[in-house]
Amino acid sequence: MVGPNRHELRIVPASEAPPDALSVKHALDTDLVFEPMPPRMYEADWNRFMVWEADRNVSDIRLQPFAPAFVQRYGRLRPATPRDLTIPEVETATNLFYGADGMARLKQGMDFDVSFKARPERNRSIRFRVNATGCETHGVVTVSIVARVLPERAPDLSSLALEPEILAASRVSKGVVIVSGGTENGKSTLLAAMIRAMLLDPDANLSILEYASPIEFVYDDVRGASALISQTEIPRDVPSFAAGARNAKRRNPKVAVLGEIRDAETMVVMSQMAISGTAIYGTIHAGSVEETTQIAVSLCPDNERNAVAVQLGQSLRLIINQRLVPSVDGKRTALREFLVFDKPLNHRLVSASPDDWPLICREALRTQGQSFSVATDLALAQGRISEETAFYFKKEFGDVA
Repeated sequence: MVGPNRHELRIVPASEAPPDALSVKHALDTDLVFEPMPPRMYEADWNRFMVWEADRNVSDIRLQPFAPAFVQRYGRLRPATPRDLTIPEVETATNLFYGADGMARLKQGMDFDVSFKARPERNRSIRFRVNATGCETHGVVTVSIVARVLPERAPDLSSLALEPEILAASRVSKGVVIVSGGTENGKSTLLAAMIRAMLLDPDANLSILEYASPIEFVYDDVRGASALISQTEIPRDVPSFAAGARNAKRRNPKVAVLGEIRDAETMVVMSQMAISGTAIYGTIHAGSVEETTQIAVSLCPDNERNAVAVQLGQSLRLIINQRLVPSVDGKRTALREFLVFDKPLNHRLVSASPDDWPLICREALRTQGQSFSVATDLALAQGRISEETAFYFKKEFGDVA
């Protein structure tokens, strides 16, 4: 079947841009366009393309036929090729990422998630997390690819400008620390910085097990004097996070890091480990501290709900919910809502119905945490965000009409 006519990417002059458009530089990010682009993209060309975009600080790369490649940088989605991609070109990329039978797998109705490594230089590699899924576009059954650039190095905790209360509460000897937020809001980055700080502590005396899907950050550049990390990838090494939690329980770590807490079995094992003396760090997809507790309670299995909730209520030490929002420098900056749990708050949770936990935590934010509204005001006062951005998010939080 013949697809639609391919079109060239036209760079619109500033004089033709709509009045409310951003500057041409920000609106088009023309440094992202891969040039010169060959008439046909082969495997070597796709390798060069992936490195080109990663070196320009993009976070995501999206490929599908009948459209340009698109990339995302600082939350903005932009075209990255001067013309549309063809079906053979995207199929070549698919087989590069997965292997020779990548397309055959997709045609059987199975998507895939893999890690891909590009080597721009002998002593340097760039890692990507790749998902490929069958799709239909312009009447043709084909493939859609999303590749996430994985950082080469975990950041230092000091580089994230964390609130002093978070720094003081984030290092625990036992109990549960949850980092929550939406997709692409820096949960894994914040968690990785915490792990790096543990490894760099000469008096840590920690055995750390991490379970991730995939492993996003590696710590090859860190040799801990008294800390050791073992990283396990889901589903390459163990089939699920629940299986990883069970595996961690048998290996008796001081710290267990669960890349995602998303099912009842994981919640049960995690709560048991926390109550028995392990420090648990994990992430949950949620939009606020209140919503995080709501989801955590919903993950407690019906037949054990009260027992598991009691263990979790006793074990909670810190919940951080993070959002990355547009900053005045054209990039993104973090707003954080957080709640520090002390013994009186743990006791309140254990004594109450789990259904009341979100309300209890919402009230506690005023005295032993920070709301998103307060975080927005601080970011505005510090000059990190504009008044327009502050107004938008405070409206979302219900603080303005």
